Parts: sequence; C-alpha cells; structure tokens
Amino acid sequence: MASFRIELDEPNNIVLVMVTEDDGSEHDYQFDFDPRSGRWEFSERDLLERDFGEEWADEMEESIEKTIRGVVDRDGGS
Repeated sequence: MASFRIELDEPNNIVLVMVTEDDGSEHDYQFDFDPRSGRWEFSERDLLERDFGEEWADEMEESIEKTIRGVVDRDGGS
C-alpha cells in the first residue's frame, strides 16, 4: 500500500503531501491553507482516492486536518 507524509511550509502557509507508491515512485502535491481559519482545499484528493481507496484518502485527509489544526490552535486562529 502506498504511504504518505505531510509537511508544512508554515511561513508560506503551504501543505506538502508526499506520496510513495509500493514500487518506490514518489509524487509530491502542495496546496495553500489559511492559518487563521484552517480552511484548505486539495483538488487531487479524488484522484488519490481512486488510486488508493477511500479509506487511504480519508486517513490522509485526517492527517492533513490534524496538522493544520495544530497550527491554528497554536497561533490562536479565529
């Protein structure tokens, strides 16, 4: 099963998603988030769900939410 890694480029309010497939190939995605509200949109989610399944995509989305929520909570977002 493919794996993913989530990182933040906090100064630029960007989420980085790195996906590594079973064959070792890697795919990188990035998208903006609002550090005040925590709002974000990741247009490639449907593609990843199709390739890796709904459960995998849900787990990735939960990880993204948790990562962003940590910044918003720490910085006292609105």
